[in-house]
Amino acid sequence: MLILASCEKKDVDLQKNEPLLPTEKFVIKEFMDDGGLLRTDLTEQKNIFLSESIGLWLTYLLEKGDQARFKNQVDVMKSDFLKNNFIVWRLEKKKQASVNALIDDLRIIRVLFEAGEKWKIPHYIQLGNELGKNLVRYGMNDGLFVDFVDVQTNEKAKTLTISYIMPSAFNQMQKHGLLSQKQVNQQLAILKNAPLAEAGFYPKNYDISSGSYVFDKELHMIDQLYTAYHMASVKEDTTLFKIWLLDLFNRDGKLYGRYNAQTNQPSVNYESPAVYAMAVRYLLVLDEKPLANQFLEKMTSLKNVSTAGYIDTHTQATHIFDNLLPLLAEREVENANNYELE
Repeated sequence: MLILASCEKKDVDLQKNEPLLPTEKFVIKEFMDDGGLLRTDLTEQKNIFLSESIGLWLTYLLEKGDQARFKNQVDVMKSDFLKNNFIVWRLEKKKQASVNALIDDLRIIRVLFEAGEKWKIPHYIQLGNELGKNLVRYGMNDGLFVDFVDVQTNEKAKTLTISYIMPSAFNQMQKHGLLSQKQVNQQLAILKNAPLAEAGFYPKNYDISSGSYVFDKELHMIDQLYTAYHMASVKEDTTLFKIWLLDLFNRDGKLYGRYNAQTNQPSVNYESPAVYAMAVRYLLVLDEKPLANQFLEKMTSLKNVSTAGYIDTHTQATHIFDNLLPLLAEREVENANNYELE
């Protein structure tokens, strides 16, 4: 009877945040298993779960103000993803990966601090502190955060992916005493000093050993847009990147997932809802709302009408990333519009 009562209370708590957006319903119905883990896809990777998904889902739930589901997902993370105070980047069935992923850790740490402050829940701040202290202690090389650390041996990478440099997370970590201003500036300097290619795109990573930036031969638009988004968030000039982005879009009438860095031609034939979502988020930071809405329309045009999920109409394939980032972009546009009305 106690178990039943507990389950009923949980259901009631979750229902307080209805109505759900259509894509949100799709995510919960199709991707979430009985234990609250978010599948990577619905076919080959249905038994693979990523810390990236946790971070994006928590970010969305915070933006929405959904405390009950936020708590449930934090509990899932603590139960399944924590090892030695690291967040492992992936589970396959119940087997944990051996390394973390910097961008996912930073996103989760930031959102824990923000949720703790917004909802006045000390436990989230405490957990953010524990994870952040561990990341600072073991996740740096020569004063810079690195892409990943082995959670058992503490061996670490020697590279820092530029798109992983998340200013909002560093600011929260400084606010809570985990980073000094000097340390924050050291991370941000790698972002701010990243050289632009002549065409207008950013390098992929920074090699700590040689102190040099490395460009990809194939440009992943998610990486490029995350870098521009973080640049814009600290008021760095991204005009040349924006021109490059819009030139690609206007030339082809769409954005592709990847491009050849030499020819500027698409190297894949697919559009990605997540790419459009990041374009929306980037343009919102620039306060370019008409352009953001243009990319929002392109994004939502890829949504499956019957399921409200982002499913490829030809292959019927879908990926959690291509649903969570659009969901977050929709929420941020709605929040921005509501803010204007206040």
